[in-house]
Amino acid sequence: MSEYASIPARVNGTPIPALSDVSVPMSRVVNQNATTDGVKQTHGIPKYQATITFKTLKNRAAFLRLVGAYDLDPPGFNFGYDMGGDSFTLENCIVSAAQPQADQDGAASLQLTIMAEDLIDENA
Repeated sequence: MSEYASIPARVNGTPIPALSDVSVPMSRVVNQNATTDGVKQTHGIPKYQATITFKTLKNRAAFLRLVGAYDLDPPGFNFGYDMGGDSFTLENCIVSAAQPQADQDGAASLQLTIMAEDLIDENA
């Protein structure tokens, strides 16, 4: 389980330690079209993304190598997370952004943005 985050997360089934923040937004394009029968909604497929933040850079290089963050042809990985008693898995994930940062007080963090092909609701 993660140390700080209230949304526990996993990579390929292994818990991610020292995780501080997790955000998993889903978005899709939704259009409203006027027709002779009234207004009809059309929508695109969902796009899944996750942002995870580590409060420390300690041992993060190994994690970046594990997920292929800097590889030219990165391998896909599964990112699992829990909300309450429900588990979800984002499949075939690729790191789309990695941002290590530090401030003048010496605090350091790493934020990763992950894009996924699909979401599996493990409880459905």
